[in-house]
Amino acid sequence: MTKTVLSLLIIFFANLYSVYSQNLISGKVVDKTDNQPLAGAIVQFQSNSASTVTGKQGYFELQKPKSEDVLLIKYLGYNARTIKVNPNTFNLGVIEMTRSSTSLDEVLVSASPTNFKTTFKGSNFRINPITLKNMNPISTEEILKIVPGVNIVGDMGLSNRPNISIRGSWGRRSKKVLLMEDGTPSAPAPYIAPGAYYNPVSDRLTAIEVYKGADMLRFGPNNMYGAVNYITALPPQKPKLRVKLVGGQRNYQTGLLSYGGTWNNLGALVEGVYKKFGGFTDNSSVEILNLNAKIFSKLSDKQSLYFKVSGQYEDNQASLSSQTPFTFETDPTENPLDADQFTMRRYGLDIIHKWLPKSNLSFTSKIYASDFERDWWRQITTKVKAEQVRDYVGEQIFNDRYAYLKGKTFNEEDYLIVGRILNGRESTTDSRWTYTVSGFKETMNYDWEVFGEGQHLEASINLHREIFKDRFLVADNSRWARSGRTTKDLWYRLWSANGFIRNEFNIGRWGFTPILRVEHVNMYRQDLFAVAQNPSLSSTEEGKEPNIYTQFLPGLTADYSIKNGEFYGSIYQGMIAPSKVFGFLVEQNGIVTNPLARQSINIEPELAWNREIGWRGNLWNNRIDGQLTYFNNTSRNFYAGGRNEVFEDLGRINVQGLEVALGAELLNKNQHKLRLFGNINIMKSEVLDGRLVDKDLFSQVIHSRATQNEYIEKVNSNRDAFEVYVADGPSGEVLLTDETIDQSDFQNITKSVINFGDDGLSDVEAPYTPGWNTSVGLNYNYKNLSAGISGHFVSEQYTEFHNFDNESADGAIGKLPAYHSIDAFVNYNFSIGEKLKMLAFINGKNITDEIYRASRLNRATSGIFGGGFRQIIFGVDIKI
Repeated sequence: MTKTVLSLLIIFFANLYSVYSQNLISGKVVDKTDNQPLAGAIVQFQSNSASTVTGKQGYFELQKPKSEDVLLIKYLGYNARTIKVNPNTFNLGVIEMTRSSTSLDEVLVSASPTNFKTTFKGSNFRINPITLKNMNPISTEEILKIVPGVNIVGDMGLSNRPNISIRGSWGRRSKKVLLMEDGTPSAPAPYIAPGAYYNPVSDRLTAIEVYKGADMLRFGPNNMYGAVNYITALPPQKPKLRVKLVGGQRNYQTGLLSYGGTWNNLGALVEGVYKKFGGFTDNSSVEILNLNAKIFSKLSDKQSLYFKVSGQYEDNQASLSSQTPFTFETDPTENPLDADQFTMRRYGLDIIHKWLPKSNLSFTSKIYASDFERDWWRQITTKVKAEQVRDYVGEQIFNDRYAYLKGKTFNEEDYLIVGRILNGRESTTDSRWTYTVSGFKETMNYDWEVFGEGQHLEASINLHREIFKDRFLVADNSRWARSGRTTKDLWYRLWSANGFIRNEFNIGRWGFTPILRVEHVNMYRQDLFAVAQNPSLSSTEEGKEPNIYTQFLPGLTADYSIKNGEFYGSIYQGMIAPSKVFGFLVEQNGIVTNPLARQSINIEPELAWNREIGWRGNLWNNRIDGQLTYFNNTSRNFYAGGRNEVFEDLGRINVQGLEVALGAELLNKNQHKLRLFGNINIMKSEVLDGRLVDKDLFSQVIHSRATQNEYIEKVNSNRDAFEVYVADGPSGEVLLTDETIDQSDFQNITKSVINFGDDGLSDVEAPYTPGWNTSVGLNYNYKNLSAGISGHFVSEQYTEFHNFDNESADGAIGKLPAYHSIDAFVNYNFSIGEKLKMLAFINGKNITDEIYRASRLNRATSGIFGGGFRQIIFGVDIKI
């Protein structure tokens, strides 16, 4: 009886849906250029108010008209389409929309599941809006870790200061990666101080693109390894109010409020994001407020205007110091440094105007500017044996911040990082940086033909200016002091004229794209603190140390189109601009020194010839899509290799590897969809040449017995490769010439110098270049339900050029063990009435809670940074 009733109900609802569906008209809206679906396009009839918007894959359904009517389709940045329909029309199939000649890349976001951008020549990886919505990342590093070729050097938190490595670049503060927001460099000072002390909050993003091929030369300055372009939300097609509320463990809170829409030829969006998080460790809370607005207007058939303004504010208990092996193994959430505080504010402005004097010729003018200021108050720290902490800090501090040590037993190599006590008090210092950046960029695009084949010419010139003030303050009276005496006051200024020219030559299935970039830089440094000590100072020009250089960067990409894809290969020379770290040195015959009086600074950029070959496209009737790339990069003029690791004889490093990114549709039937993705990076690095000094290894690092023995073994097994210096008198040092060294020598070592190459060490890996980096996931969709699970695996990796396998007692050096993490999500879409759309979601980050050693980012200063903390978040995304 029950089965009969159930069968009748199924038949009833099936017939009801059949009748309902007969009154629907459907279709799919895509971009004509690359067939990528357009999510959010407005679809409406001209004769009545019936309308809808396309879903995340570009599909739509709408009640059929009772008589002949005209269907109007609109999407910001595209030419409107009109299609005649009648009551007998059921499926319109694929509807192609052409980009308006006045459209800008800054307002176009594709919803395609394809993991690459077809208009970028060479390898690249694209994270689409669907992936971002499913993952609900609490940080940009969380999402970028799945990109082949990317390695995240973790330091916990919300990646407010991301540490991104691409194809073997040094990852600290992403200094050797070009970060952009909507195509504009976002680092506080891209040339002089490229460290990423600003990063857009992940909730603002609708897509992320990672560039790695020869087309990188369209961007600068730091284009040697790769670039990350964060793409923020564009104005919606219909006026829409959006409210997103998220909560989670450790007092994680996010609130997003936005309103925007498109009215005729004007699109506008105003957005605010507030984020708060208690942190994964004690005393690591953060609050962020971001406010931004953007306007896009099609002024006429030949002109458009884009305007964006933003402000971000942050108050963060951020610390450079972290944990020793003892602390990490005892309790990886412990952090006693309660007075560390990082505050910042940043304002940004972009104005873009596009003009088409002819249908095949356009000029795009961009004005950009940013103003950034930060204060980072950090307690002065020291390292103390665990058994001596109570006596060193005193009973009050011990009971307040180190009580977890009560009842513990300690061994000889157990250490803690604690606040330094001097005259009975803890003290603090401030690194106070201010930056002002502005620029003007003009880009010409010209379409032309030869022998019946379309060609494309692009040329650009950019005038860029930076001002950076670096001050250091010391406060001796209290760790809570927020003012102190100035001990450093450096002033940097930079002017740059740069640009490129490229042409896409198309000959049948072949494409050839040569590109040439030119960088001319004029910068200087002035030590205002030192200059002020001169009583006979006669002008403000005294003490300026200039560095002027010009660099040509050529490149070439070749591609060959095949059915549903293409093969490609490229070669180009990329550069890392001389920054404040190594931009004011003298190089003679490959040897780098600080400049002597009146000696000309002549250090040149770090350079690399980068080669790659690969395939991208679709297979098996579009059920499999992806890309595969082999790359081989050899850098030279290599100076800054890590924190306090420098090549006094400039180094050469080779990094090569294989990047694979594939997606497969396993099921697509009766609204059930199952998709598998796998991203793999295999990488090998080798230091080919150079002479490296590790300034921390014997002045700051507290060695364990294991690292002492390992160093002695390294030296004795290849004595010619090491220059070992030992103490000679109160402040001197002398080169140790003994054929072998032992424990008695080790205690007196002051400096270690490594020689690489034919007469030195070989098979040495660069830091943070794991051999394997893999992400695999499975996503399921059924009607309004989405769910998925993914895993991420990173193999073991060295953290310094000495390639220590063992870990020091303070955690500053040593190989990082392999680690993995597992994430999962569930999303459900539903509607309340006709206008209120809601998405409810829950995400589990690192659900196995397997905490691992993520990095030794600041080496002797920090020790170990942990990762893998479980974090559950949940929330709703409401659109009205």
